[in-house]
Amino acid sequence: MTPRRLIIALLASLALNLFLVGLGVGAWALGPRLMKPSPVVVQGQGRAPLPFWASARALSPQYRPAFNAVLRRALAGSVGDIREARKIKRKAFDAMASEDFDAGQVAAELDRARSLEVGARARLERDMVAFSATLPPEERANLAEAMRGAMSQMVNQRFQRQWEGRPAPARTPTDAQPAE
Repeated sequence: MTPRRLIIALLASLALNLFLVGLGVGAWALGPRLMKPSPVVVQGQGRAPLPFWASARALSPQYRPAFNAVLRRALAGSVGDIREARKIKRKAFDAMASEDFDAGQVAAELDRARSLEVGARARLERDMVAFSATLPPEERANLAEAMRGAMSQMVNQRFQRQWEGRPAPARTPTDAQPAE
């Protein structure tokens, strides 16, 4: 082997070894993060999936496309009511800041917005129940458990967000004294 070919072989070996070391370090550093299942994000980048979307992971792969299709149709049917409810709420809160504020009217508008949201949620839940009736019992049990967990998680996260930023109530001297 000529010295020139030996130098080319050594440089090629060095490049290959550096590539393999980089690959190994990358796998070691990013491996755990890449192996986590990624949720289906439907609310925008960086946001958790809706509880119903997260529940699809509890189903066998053969049932997930049908579940997603039913959920997509149900959400598409409810999106108009949700948007209308948000518009009504914005107008109600704008009315609260206006000079001619009418508390009764604002309360009525917020009630109307809430009834639209509840109606949309009820339709969605009815569609989910109708879909679950088509599943075998073990799949239905898995879906029910996943939906129960997802809903609990959503409620807990909502309350945690509400209470995290609040300061603890100040204690008064009368609070510290035992009742006689």
